Amino acid sequence: MTNRFLPIHLGAPGEEISKKDLYAVAQRFKHFNQLRLQHVQSFLQPRQQDFLKLLPLLFHQNHPLLPGFVSLEGPAGIPDYTPNKQATDVAKQFSKGFVYKRKALRHYPIQAIFLMGSVGSMAFSKNSDIDIWLCHSSTLAADELNELRQKAQEVEKWAATLKIETHFFLVDAAQFLRGENTPISKESSGETQHYLLLEEFYRTSIYIAGRVPVWWLVPPQQEKYYKQYVAHLLENRFISETDVVDFGGLEDMPMAEFVSATLWHIYKSLTSPHKSLLKLLLMESYASEFPEPQWLCLTLKQAVYQGDFSVESLDPYLLMYRKVDAYLRQAQSKRRLNLIRECFYMKIMAASENLTENRVRLQREDYLHSVANQWEWPDDLLDNLASQKFWDIKKASIEHVVIRDQLQQCLRMILKFSGLPLDQAQRENRDLKLIGRKLRATLDLRPDKIEVLTTRTTVHAKPDLLVVVEVFTEDAPPRWCLYDDRIASQKASPESAIKSGDSLLEVLSWAVVNGLYKKSLNLQLVTSSLKLANNDLYQLFNELNAFLSRYLPGRENDLEVYGEPNRISSSLLLINLGESLAIDANNQQLVMSERSDPLSYGDSRQCFIQSIQRLSVSNWGEASLQRYIGIEGVFNCLVDVFNNSATPLSADRLQVLCYNPVRGKSIILRIEALFGNLLKFFASGRDGLQRYIVAAETGYGLFQLRNGSLGYYRLDTQNQLLHELAKPNPQFSAVFFDAYVLDQTYIPSLYTQNLADVIQVFYHATSKHVGVYVLDEKGALFVHQHSNANPEHVVTHYSVFLGTLLARAQLPDGLSVKFYEIQRNSAGVLSCHAVPVKLGASVMDLRVRIATEEGGAIAIYCNEHKFSVANADSFKPIRAHILGYRKNHDDYPFHITEIDVPCRLLGTDRNEQLQAAHFLNYKQKIEDKLNI
Repeated sequence: MTNRFLPIHLGAPGEEISKKDLYAVAQRFKHFNQLRLQHVQSFLQPRQQDFLKLLPLLFHQNHPLLPGFVSLEGPAGIPDYTPNKQATDVAKQFSKGFVYKRKALRHYPIQAIFLMGSVGSMAFSKNSDIDIWLCHSSTLAADELNELRQKAQEVEKWAATLKIETHFFLVDAAQFLRGENTPISKESSGETQHYLLLEEFYRTSIYIAGRVPVWWLVPPQQEKYYKQYVAHLLENRFISETDVVDFGGLEDMPMAEFVSATLWHIYKSLTSPHKSLLKLLLMESYASEFPEPQWLCLTLKQAVYQGDFSVESLDPYLLMYRKVDAYLRQAQSKRRLNLIRECFYMKIMAASENLTENRVRLQREDYLHSVANQWEWPDDLLDNLASQKFWDIKKASIEHVVIRDQLQQCLRMILKFSGLPLDQAQRENRDLKLIGRKLRATLDLRPDKIEVLTTRTTVHAKPDLLVVVEVFTEDAPPRWCLYDDRIASQKASPESAIKSGDSLLEVLSWAVVNGLYKKSLNLQLVTSSLKLANNDLYQLFNELNAFLSRYLPGRENDLEVYGEPNRISSSLLLINLGESLAIDANNQQLVMSERSDPLSYGDSRQCFIQSIQRLSVSNWGEASLQRYIGIEGVFNCLVDVFNNSATPLSADRLQVLCYNPVRGKSIILRIEALFGNLLKFFASGRDGLQRYIVAAETGYGLFQLRNGSLGYYRLDTQNQLLHELAKPNPQFSAVFFDAYVLDQTYIPSLYTQNLADVIQVFYHATSKHVGVYVLDEKGALFVHQHSNANPEHVVTHYSVFLGTLLARAQLPDGLSVKFYEIQRNSAGVLSCHAVPVKLGASVMDLRVRIATEEGGAIAIYCNEHKFSVANADSFKPIRAHILGYRKNHDDYPFHITEIDVPCRLLGTDRNEQLQAAHFLNYKQKIEDKLNI
């Protein structure tokens, strides 16, 4: 429907400018935007329409029951906005008692809201995504911006529940006007295409609420004097600064931006070739008009000012096609003209395929016929283009190679045009560096990488049958070949395969990534090496589709992603795919055990995980495969995922599958629990503060952070593990034990009570001995069994020894000592109770001190009596002397009360490194010689 109004003329500075005309222009643009909004609503379901109706209200007031609520104090308030009845009716669906109360604000944090992009075009459908500019005040503090960003994210989540994909962009108009790098669209980060994206905004945006763009009020003939004209309107109070938002004009467009924009659309072509080729040629047509390009947004503005316009005639994609068509006709480039017609057709009809209403689909077809007639397309072109819905994967693969070659050729051409080497261009422009990373991520091929076809979205004729065949050749590993018909699969020639790879998982993942998955697919497997039931094969294919659909971007990533390191975003682990467990090789008998850990099962401590195939998706949009073997493969796999994943890493980003009968579920749960614990203990990223010990076949695996990376090492025996725990630490290191690790000892329970800067002495007395467990101030373990000892005597001795170390400042200030008695009740439940230590009057009657003499020899002082220690026989007179202090000369163990030797004898280089474990270990070494 064409709107016809009287033309509006706004004079130049010094000429007549009517406030009435300015108001009429703004209202006319609002009317045009309202028509565009109605066009968008016509493609949406009623609940989806509610999103757009409620959108401005969500950012005008903070209401606890409305979607996106974060807090009552968050930034809210849009100038010149009052919700209409439609908005309040939708709000009442969330809060029945909702009543809008107008509040007069001195400051409006939200300046305006716009939709942008294809949402306002004929190419939009109910499945299209929607970009939203959330324009905010420049005075918002960092915490306010974070809260506004959080609210936008919550609104995105609500929209997702309505099956609307939205992307909010927080825009500071003043910052953008200054040319600072502000993301204004998922189409760019802003640096590569500042002016071109601004032109696209003016051409495609839909006004929702708030201030109006001052660009509306600059007449077309004054565009090259944009800054002066806006300044004139403000200085002479034709308009108020609080009523408009200024993103700037298009008069200062640099030539370099055409170069960068071309590179950007090469990048876009990697996932949307036909859409981006149209924009590539638009850039070329603009460049041909430089330095005064005839912007499409000015064509739109001219039509609005003239008063003769319609939503259809000013459709953004039609404006683009019309300009490129004229440019190519003038250049007499028939081949490229047909290519651009194909791009335009595919863009419009691709949207129509998502529509269920036949009426709308017919409307699109009629629209294309009118375009074909008006621009004199060849008679058979529409019919030929319509046949593209029958493209199969083979044709798409061939087309992918062609487009990839064209893009590489275009890249060489534009760099030659710019006169700069690629590395220099990327150093001088951050966006170009990021685009280069994207090009490598997509076009570079590696053995472990799943290739993504640029043309995968054009495959409409998906095969009903896929056959995967394991093909053996002489002197080479087997190849896995994918076919879409039985005859070819029976011949099993790798040359005729749709795809071949090194593993079953590779070819199935390739099929999913490139759009061959469908529920009704007849999937068959021909193999002699794998044992995989047919239903497991289907389940695997379904799981691959679910995983890749969820985590691998269906479209291109935001450019900013490539400013970050290439990290894993999600991983899928396939355990023992097609393999039987050795323990279950006898199908007549299932081996069971009370020790049920799949990493260390039964008396033989067998690991059930024989192989792992890891399919990972990175934040750069790459899908890759890795293979691991055995228990070390388990640990290496999880460590790789942990160290190479984007942060923050969560457990739901690791999915585990195992199709082994009976034991598959327990294997899955074990790996999930193990990975969950790695996150729990090490996600903080603080080196050395945690240690986690896991049973690993007959030994153990100890995990710890070093230099910010998670690693592990094997400990083959329990004695090796106890020795590791006894080692002094440079800082406090908590220890966490997995099930079945030292489960027959008290040690795991004691470590649950471990405290930094506290020396904890635990003891457990039986009729035959007193077991002492010391966790020192840094978590090092000391264990000793005192045979035929009195618990009170043993506790008193440790209290004296440790108290002396503290009193003599041989340990750092601020440490304390605590004592606990270990008890186990009749039900077998373990508990530790703090106990006081009472020192008797005779406790210090005999002080046994170890010291060093000149020359480094050891001497033992019993009170003031000195004994030199030269050899093992030197300890006999010391024993006799000590026995003389005891009533009845009782022969119970001897204890050292003081140690005064150089730190090197204690096992360290500096006194500052000393901890209680050093003294306890040295003390025990000497006591063992005394007690022989």
